[in-house]
Amino acid sequence: MSRLQVITLLALSNLVYSNQILAEDGDQTAAGQTDTAKPDNLIMNDDTLGTTVVTATRSEMSTAMAPANVSVINTENTENRLVQRLGDALKDIPGIYLRGGAYGTHFPGSSTSFSSFHGIGGTNRSLYLMDGLPVNTPNNGNVDWNILNMDDAQQVEYVPGPFSALYGSGAMGGVVNIISKVPTKREGRLTFGAGGAAVDQWGIKGRYRDRFANGLGISLTFNHMESDNWAVSDYVTVNRGGAALTGGSIPVAGAIPTTSNSGTPQFIIGDKGRRPWEQNNASLHLYYDLSPQTQIDGGMGWSRGETNDSGSYNSYLTRLDGTPINIGSGSSNLNIGGRRYAVSENSFMHFLPGIEDTRRYFAHLKHDFGNDIKLNVDFQYMQTETSSTSPGTSATLNGGTGTITLTPSNRIDGNVSLRFPFLWEDRNFVTAGFGSSQTTLEGQSRYNLGNWRNADSTTSLTALSKGESSIYSAYLQDELWLRKNLIAHLGVRYDDWSTSGSNMNASPAFNRSYPEHSIGQFNPKFSLTWLPADGYKLFASTGWAFRPPTNFELYGSTISSATITEPNANLEPEKMYSWEVGGEANPFAGTTIAASYFHHYISDLIYNRTVGISLNNQILAEKQNAGKAEVEGVEVKLRQRLYWDWLHFNGTYTLNDSIITENTANPAIVGKQMQQLPQTMFSGGLDIKYDQWAGGIIGRYVSQPTFNDLNADSLTGRPGSYDPYFLVDTRIAYQATKNIDLSFSVNNLLDREYSVFYQQAGRTVYGEISYSF
Repeated sequence: MSRLQVITLLALSNLVYSNQILAEDGDQTAAGQTDTAKPDNLIMNDDTLGTTVVTATRSEMSTAMAPANVSVINTENTENRLVQRLGDALKDIPGIYLRGGAYGTHFPGSSTSFSSFHGIGGTNRSLYLMDGLPVNTPNNGNVDWNILNMDDAQQVEYVPGPFSALYGSGAMGGVVNIISKVPTKREGRLTFGAGGAAVDQWGIKGRYRDRFANGLGISLTFNHMESDNWAVSDYVTVNRGGAALTGGSIPVAGAIPTTSNSGTPQFIIGDKGRRPWEQNNASLHLYYDLSPQTQIDGGMGWSRGETNDSGSYNSYLTRLDGTPINIGSGSSNLNIGGRRYAVSENSFMHFLPGIEDTRRYFAHLKHDFGNDIKLNVDFQYMQTETSSTSPGTSATLNGGTGTITLTPSNRIDGNVSLRFPFLWEDRNFVTAGFGSSQTTLEGQSRYNLGNWRNADSTTSLTALSKGESSIYSAYLQDELWLRKNLIAHLGVRYDDWSTSGSNMNASPAFNRSYPEHSIGQFNPKFSLTWLPADGYKLFASTGWAFRPPTNFELYGSTISSATITEPNANLEPEKMYSWEVGGEANPFAGTTIAASYFHHYISDLIYNRTVGISLNNQILAEKQNAGKAEVEGVEVKLRQRLYWDWLHFNGTYTLNDSIITENTANPAIVGKQMQQLPQTMFSGGLDIKYDQWAGGIIGRYVSQPTFNDLNADSLTGRPGSYDPYFLVDTRIAYQATKNIDLSFSVNNLLDREYSVFYQQAGRTVYGEISYSF
């Protein structure tokens, strides 16, 4: 029996055993009810998983009835941690792996972040929603974490697993939905924070909500944060074994022997210095009740993140007498360990600055016709533009040629759904809807720069990619109460996906237009939820999901000194079939446990395949649907009230076993683990809420993920490695007066040194003071 199966049986056996204990009581209670009666509410107490959510079924439903182990994050869940970006709130949810810009101490940018949900790696393979509308970037499907505004949120709902039957493209690993708080009264909050130690950082944020006598509601937020970042994030290395020595070489000291994460001997010769950054976001959300049955709301959100370099770097190389080596002028004859090396300032520079700007406009309409008939209409227009500057191979810190890449893109989303009773009153509800989504890569442009330090010094256009993808959808979900404690959900959705675009490149020269092609995708999902007694749930589900290729995968090209990756407009969507069993239980007062076991079968995975050699001896590669994989996993979470009502323990455990089962692009990786999917994660912590005090301490472990398809990057503690780590974070908050709150947080309390490609921050402290009215 495999380790996954053993852990699954242990976790689920507790649920089944508890259900058996209470089954007789549940049957006796049920005997007094008719089979046709759907209970209006389950009787819940503070220890049950009875929070109302909308994401799992597109309608209001208790988590105790949802066909998945839904996690809900609200203010009470996050009082024991510092939450600056959404990732800070998600990092202890079972099945979620995050890195980079998802966290508030890291420099921002969707290209610097990564997320894995429910055993499915890749941010663009999961769906991020704000009030039911997707906010994955239209270019590559990643997420601008800065636009995910927690200050305007009532709660965040995370539903693991494939949900393309409800939400269409991208919902393979799961769905995260940020639900805005509807203003009911006047309230405001202003917070100032600052911190130091490993990361110097400060910020100011505020929110204001009000509901006026004429029925108009308003919610305003703003957030500014900036940081010097940590001192050493990116080491500079050279491979050991340079050229033979020649006369006049300069003996140097300071080089640190090491290896790459795959074992190649290297020297660390310096670091690239700090990456100071700044981010801002703001939102305006208006609400109005046209009548007691009809509500409308709408508004806009804006975010901008910018990362720079500090204008300096650190070379560890010196002459034997301790005199620094002048890297700025370059040197091609340094004697390191008895071999000759060429070192230039170019190796010490970041590919910065990087800028990401997002604007979002949205509107919603809700109407209640009565008799459980409800209409929802949603619309969104979102613009995203990124700018990234790169120094040329001969550039120095102060100037020289380079390139700049500008990527403007947008998306338009609309959805109309109607929920109504069908066939059996109070036992059968149908949600029918239509949706559309259009993502446009307006023109990813790469320009040469006369001075890489000046973004306005463009000289020539070297590449231009354009593309447009559209999806038109129809879906139907049937919620049927087969018995008073047995719910069936059957969802079906058809998505018609089409795309067209073009690509131009100056060297090697090509100019291509790609005609429109389209694919229809059918995704069903079926689930059963059994409620044997109050506070208990067992469920089983099976379903399909898909992810169409992004506009960049279809029409974008990348060029380096070694490889040219050309677009492939004939890519097809990635597909997945999955099944899952699990449950939630409150076996004792103050105890909540949830567990699930899942198995995914993924096909048509997109990989780069080498197709030839260019005239300049560069490798020619092309993206192709080349891979298949299987993932099975276990996720467990536990909440236990300890002796005192004000003290709780929270624990989670995740185990993923992934394997690549087929790959025509690179057969050597068959049998290897999938990239960036840690096999084991667990966390444990204490929550405290006592009088005016709140806070807690959390420890979490993440095993080593691999970044190499061949799993060759197995070494840790090296520059560029992906290390396993165990971190401890703590926070304490105190309500000093009715209007003033104080808090103090420490991230990485044990000051662990570890790398997730970049060297990560050490112990960081942060304090906040808030004024509320």
